[in-house]
Amino acid sequence: MMSNELTLEARDYDMAFTEISFLLDMFVNTIVTFVGKSTPALAVAAGRRMADNMPVHMTEKTPEVALQELVRIFRIQQMEIDGRFDGPEAAIIINHCPIRSVCLQRNMEIDGQACQMFHYYMAGILAELAGCPARPKTVATGESCTFNVAFSRPRR
Repeated sequence: MMSNELTLEARDYDMAFTEISFLLDMFVNTIVTFVGKSTPALAVAAGRRMADNMPVHMTEKTPEVALQELVRIFRIQQMEIDGRFDGPEAAIIINHCPIRSVCLQRNMEIDGQACQMFHYYMAGILAELAGCPARPKTVATGESCTFNVAFSRPRR
């Protein structure tokens, strides 16, 4: 009998995390080097592209519904994420941030380029889902990461 199952051990996960951390570090540094000040725009564009491929079902294209869907989808992926509107801005809180883990692994600055790119990437997803531009603003980084997202048109 033939089996297609893959048996993984803790060591395999550690090795994969080390490799992904290395690749993300190189990717971020390469983008910053070659794209420079346009790096946030590139991250937003990547987020918009990702939103087109996400399994969403939205009956309304509003910031509120977009935030609900973003949180729902990332929770399915085991991310500890929460989002709510705090006045006109969406507040996104991520516990045990995976980007922070990569930064620690690679001795990258917390709230540095990788964090900023991730926040702009998430804003790009929200912008595409909501149908309006969105801009992130970092509030806190660390074990728990918080950033706000402002949308260009008023909520309904």
